Amino acid sequence: MVADAMYSAKDVVGSLMAIVGMTVSEQALDREHPYGHGKIEFVLSLFVSVIFFIIAAYLLVHAIFVLMDPSLHRAPHLIALWASLLVVIVNVIMYFYSRCVAIETNSPLVRTLAKHHHGDAASSGVVALGIIGAHFFNMPWIDTVVAAFETVHLMYMGGHVFWDSTKGLMDRSVGTETRSRIEQLATSVDGVKDILLLRTRHVGQNIHAELAVGVASDLMVAQAHKISEMVKEIIVHNIPRIGSIQVSTGVSGHDVHEQDSIRANWEKTQDNPETETKD
Repeated sequence: MVADAMYSAKDVVGSLMAIVGMTVSEQALDREHPYGHGKIEFVLSLFVSVIFFIIAAYLLVHAIFVLMDPSLHRAPHLIALWASLLVVIVNVIMYFYSRCVAIETNSPLVRTLAKHHHGDAASSGVVALGIIGAHFFNMPWIDTVVAAFETVHLMYMGGHVFWDSTKGLMDRSVGTETRSRIEQLATSVDGVKDILLLRTRHVGQNIHAELAVGVASDLMVAQAHKISEMVKEIIVHNIPRIGSIQVSTGVSGHDVHEQDSIRANWEKTQDNPETETKD
């Protein structure tokens, strides 16, 4: 039950961190932060995961020592059973609410909280089973066993959040589906022949992208610029949570290949000039 309480305490701290993180990440761009403040959410998630990974490790060691000493095996009070069942109900409600908010805001911190609420509901249910076993089946040691499994689960969740936060700080790209959608929207613009470059990364709740599209080699600079603005507009309007996007233009790969072929044929004729016709 203590392990489950620590698990719930983690969510309280995580919720406070989410409030701070979302407040900071929503601040406007400035000279020192031209890409925004979104990475604060990854930093705070990393901090929370490390703290509770350490706490979970301590609780696991403590549970092992208690299991090794039968004199410490005691069944929890029955009030703990009702508390566990109440926690299950509350966390199920909080999970669905946090999940909706995470989908709406695309916030890494809120997404983490939703996962933890889901884990809380499951773990509290297991704790309730442990209390029932200790009281009604004369197994006072079962609560400590449940606590050990609970701390292992907590360490796993902490490690998962740590890894996700690390990937966010290392500029992880968006998923394949979003990348394909961006490419599809870009190539739907009249004048775009192909995609030369696409780089994306998560910055907190938002997505930042760098895109280079291929256009015909005979276009004027003004025409190419107009195409890039059209590409930017259609992506911003159709891809949610685009923080910033830079669109540039270059000669289409198809045109480059065609020009290379013409150049190669010309060089071949220079190496093997045709015989001049006689008068």
